Amino acid sequence: MFEFSVFEISTILIILFAGGLLQGSIGFAGGVFGIPLLLLVGLSLPQAVAVNIVSSLPQNGLGAYRLRHDVHYRDTLGPVILRLVSLPIGLWALWQAHSIDPYQVKRVVGIILIVVLAVQWLCRVEPREKLHPAWTFVAFLSSGFLAGFCSMGGAFIALWVVAHDWSANRSRGFMFFVFLVTLGPQALLLLSVFRNEVLAAYGLGLAALPVSMTGTWLGLYLGERLPRVALRRVVYAVLLVIGLRAILAPFFSFTAG
Repeated sequence: MFEFSVFEISTILIILFAGGLLQGSIGFAGGVFGIPLLLLVGLSLPQAVAVNIVSSLPQNGLGAYRLRHDVHYRDTLGPVILRLVSLPIGLWALWQAHSIDPYQVKRVVGIILIVVLAVQWLCRVEPREKLHPAWTFVAFLSSGFLAGFCSMGGAFIALWVVAHDWSANRSRGFMFFVFLVTLGPQALLLLSVFRNEVLAAYGLGLAALPVSMTGTWLGLYLGERLPRVALRRVVYAVLLVIGLRAILAPFFSFTAG
């Protein structure tokens, strides 16, 4: 059972509203933004992930529905399967976290993100319709593992998406749909591993849905007015911030986990 002050509850609601705004506008990063802040309020990592899952399911469901005509569903089959295959491995790693340093995992992920972004910028890599299958395997196997372990899985999906010459709505719709399909299994797996710890967190996420969904509605409104080039720039900026924060995580206690 959670026992929070009025200030802490207000803080949680503000975090979830802002996370919904970010998720709705660019199609990812709501969890990466919100989970470290929820840890600071006092939730454990499994609890913070649980709250984020409950908020994210309707957020991505709404986004996928709004952009259903822009989603090429055939494109999503392989990525969804790959993400589901590696998701349980990430959750197992989270369970074994006493023997795995999550700071070092996040630092490695951050360095990879920064290097990839630097290569794309220096080489002026142009988006294209299709990528080599190897990139799909790497991106979505990594995404599933990191989603289960430290909730950074969306970053690699976003990096893969913006490497395509898709429209802004097709890009966001793809991410909404992939997250929607894989969040349900993630919620069940998390519950099976951390049942006593996350049950109340699921209730907290449900109670906060009106606030988080208000942020999502506003984010969808703003995101639908972003042209493709602007969306790519915003995504790159968010990925840069995620990468830098992951690298610096060991020096800031609120990024633990």
